[in-house]
Amino acid sequence: MIAGGPEISDDFVIEAQGRVIGKAGFWRLPEIGYILHPDYWGRGLATEALTAVIDHVMTTRDIDAVTADVDPANAASIRLLTGLGFEQTGAASRTWRVGGVWMDSLYFGLDRDRWKSRKTP
Repeated sequence: MIAGGPEISDDFVIEAQGRVIGKAGFWRLPEIGYILHPDYWGRGLATEALTAVIDHVMTTRDIDAVTADVDPANAASIRLLTGLGFEQTGAASRTWRVGGVWMDSLYFGLDRDRWKSRKTP
């Protein structure tokens, strides 16, 4: 987060009761990223945080869309993103190496118009 710099990054910590429990934002615009301590999963905090950071970047940056790269096995992240209006835009094999094991990616996107229409009653 610190190394990103404000011209390419817009990242925020997530706090609960004075304790840092995660982060949400854009380490490298326009790709969104997030992590939340497992003790706080299932409480809607990730949805709340991502809604806030997407609103922030859509109003303060001149970008037309945000993207995400998700492990296909991470069903919770896929539900989170699709619940926020992201649509799958592609897939690729062997894109990340984690602990010596190659992982695949699903790619998602959310454009400004879709974000605005999702928020309009």
